[in-house]
Amino acid sequence: MPERDPHHDVVDVARHLSAELQRRGHEYALGGAIALGYWSTPRGTLDVNLTLFLSPDKPGAVVKLLQDIGCEVDTAEASAFIEEHGFCRATFDRFRVDVFLPITPFYDVARDRRKCVDLEGQPVMIWDAETLAVFKMMFFREKDF
Repeated sequence: MPERDPHHDVVDVARHLSAELQRRGHEYALGGAIALGYWSTPRGTLDVNLTLFLSPDKPGAVVKLLQDIGCEVDTAEASAFIEEHGFCRATFDRFRVDVFLPITPFYDVARDRRKCVDLEGQPVMIWDAETLAVFKMMFFREKDF
């Protein structure tokens, strides 16, 4: 019998990334549709939104951590995006991971408001409802209104 792919959906990916970050003692928060599902009507997603509490001034450290937890990252592209925008994209298995870094003082408040929830039997850190709403408005996408 063939071995089951352990990362068959974004929930599996979010659980894996969370476990690896917790194991290494790194603070993080899951956002996007995964967090939204705890506070509102769940909606489908094909990616994981992940905030890492690492300095955007050290893109090399961000890239290394992402690689250490199993993500594929184009080092040059990710470093340039981090330096210019405070975020980057990575992939884990075949899934996109949007990685955000604390680029405004609001992240200090947001960090303290994170909630630990159960994601299919595993504790993970997510944004609380109010913080998630603020971030959704910061990105100002029509589907988030």
